[in-house]
Amino acid sequence: MNPSTPTFSLSPLGRGLYLGLFAALTSAASCDGALAHIDVEAGATTVVEGATLLEQLAGDMGFGDFVSMDLTAEDELANQGVGPGDIQDVRLIEFALTVTSPQGGDLSWLESMSLYVEAPGVERALIASADDFPEGVGSVSFDLYDVDLTPYAVSEEMTLATEVSGRRPDEDTTVRADVVLDVGVTGQGACNQAKAARAASE
Repeated sequence: MNPSTPTFSLSPLGRGLYLGLFAALTSAASCDGALAHIDVEAGATTVVEGATLLEQLAGDMGFGDFVSMDLTAEDELANQGVGPGDIQDVRLIEFALTVTSPQGGDLSWLESMSLYVEAPGVERALIASADDFPEGVGSVSFDLYDVDLTPYAVSEEMTLATEVSGRRPDEDTTVRADVVLDVGVTGQGACNQAKAARAASE
């Protein structure tokens, strides 16, 4: 299995992460020191080119380091009233691939796929995998491993990377990756977020 060159769109996931964190913290805010848990949903899309006679193996499919995020960016967190120290627990609670084109397409051209989390100074860890891509099934949810992503999330940059084996599909295929993270933030961080939101609306 070899990692491949990324063609997933990075921006939607980053925006979704910050906007989801902003909205959820505002609604879940408490100032009693309890941990607020927020589900943050995001996604990215790639087009896997169809196979040619000379290129049947998966190889460079667009599943590489497909998403990077920085939860500790000063401006992003400071503007929301949340600091890196407020992030106490981050877990992957869903990862799925779905064929969006062609209509009726499936993922049976894949044999296996593993999802890893990486960050500077932190050991790479396997967080999800799948090795069953049935014919006629257009969406597959991955098996998840219980890995605390907090050390990665509070680093300079957290990257989700894939390793894939299989062959290319018979025709160009658009695949969407859906990611759901459970982000645990201290009550004080949630309180700060709510106060910042109220101040901005006044």
